[in-house]
Amino acid sequence: MKIGLLVIGNEILDGKISDLNTKNLANFLKLHHLELSLAITVKDTEEDIHRGLAALFDACDLIITSGGLGPTKDDITKQTLASFLGRSIEYSKQAEKIATNNFQRYEKSFPGKEHGYSFLPHGFLPLNNSTGLAPGFFGEHLGKFVFCAPGVPKEFKTMLEDELIQLIYAKLEHTGFVDSVVIRTKKLPEEKLFGEVDPDLWSKLSKIGEVSSLPVLYGVDIGVKLRASTQEELNSKKAQVLTVIDASPIKPNVWYYGTETIEEVIVELANRKKITFGFAESCTGGLCSHRVTGVSGSGNSFFGSVVSYDVSVKNQILGVKKETLATHGAVSGETANEMAEGLRKNLNVDVAISITGFAGPSGGTPEKPVGTVFIGKSVKEKTEAFRFKFYGDREQLKARFSQLALMTLLEELEKFA
Repeated sequence: MKIGLLVIGNEILDGKISDLNTKNLANFLKLHHLELSLAITVKDTEEDIHRGLAALFDACDLIITSGGLGPTKDDITKQTLASFLGRSIEYSKQAEKIATNNFQRYEKSFPGKEHGYSFLPHGFLPLNNSTGLAPGFFGEHLGKFVFCAPGVPKEFKTMLEDELIQLIYAKLEHTGFVDSVVIRTKKLPEEKLFGEVDPDLWSKLSKIGEVSSLPVLYGVDIGVKLRASTQEELNSKKAQVLTVIDASPIKPNVWYYGTETIEEVIVELANRKKITFGFAESCTGGLCSHRVTGVSGSGNSFFGSVVSYDVSVKNQILGVKKETLATHGAVSGETANEMAEGLRKNLNVDVAISITGFAGPSGGTPEKPVGTVFIGKSVKEKTEAFRFKFYGDREQLKARFSQLALMTLLEELEKFA
């Protein structure tokens, strides 16, 4: 079954928001050994939506739309789909019931039968929206299937999970299995990984599946998409990928197999090993803490942080000596060491990570230009700091500094029994 997505919304093409629904759909389909064949993003105009629908109906068996189901004038998905299919818009008692229940869930009064949520293209089935207000809907046209969901990523994602597979399962032709192995690497840029460290890696993996490479903040994510006719064949191909990586010179740079974020891996590992940790952040301004606390369960291992942006906080709260600051500066290995050790003692954690650097565009020196960062780490037995140099604008540098700090923490957690 070929599956296509029509993303509808001026705000996406205008750059006001990012499209998360393509990613959500691709990840969802992968769980069911399906894949997205085509995705098109269009503006909220009848002409553009018609053009997108025409392309998807021509190429795909299942057409999924996101966006345009709300109550405002630019929400025209229903009407435009109906006109494209040559159908009328009709009142649906079931759609009104779903919408009424949704409004009640949020302690709101449903406006009544005349509200747009009560109407659907002729012949379409209304779908429950367990995390929002607008009902979705599903139908069939000339052997093609159409699944329409709201554009809000949370609503779109839950509607996929709640409704999609149940609706199309009986219609699926199970011609094979599709899955991916993601190898997450660190420290090596893309050109060095494939050009110097292991020039044959791409060709070796290509014999097993479809290879892709994605440069990330502090390394490269290598993806291998696998196709097989049986589950046993799929498992065999996964094992072949791991065998290739195990024999590759890049193996020491592999930090994870899978799509989880580094903060998710850190929280899982720290909780499992019962290790506590915290951050002393300067140039990252709390970004490490923000990323970790975005993971459910982080409170079991993450104790807290000190955002020591000013030298007075470094001195008075973390205990960095005035002589250290005067002699070596706030951005130095010596200061990073004392920040990490001070935090570990103050919070009584097993591991403390410190970050101090120049994120720019000003503040650097000839000896320590913008992009210079010192990462400190302190455990009971040892405190040490390391110097690194990155390039980029302020936002990029803060992201790279935080990624490096989290990677340093992960490496330290892995050492614990």
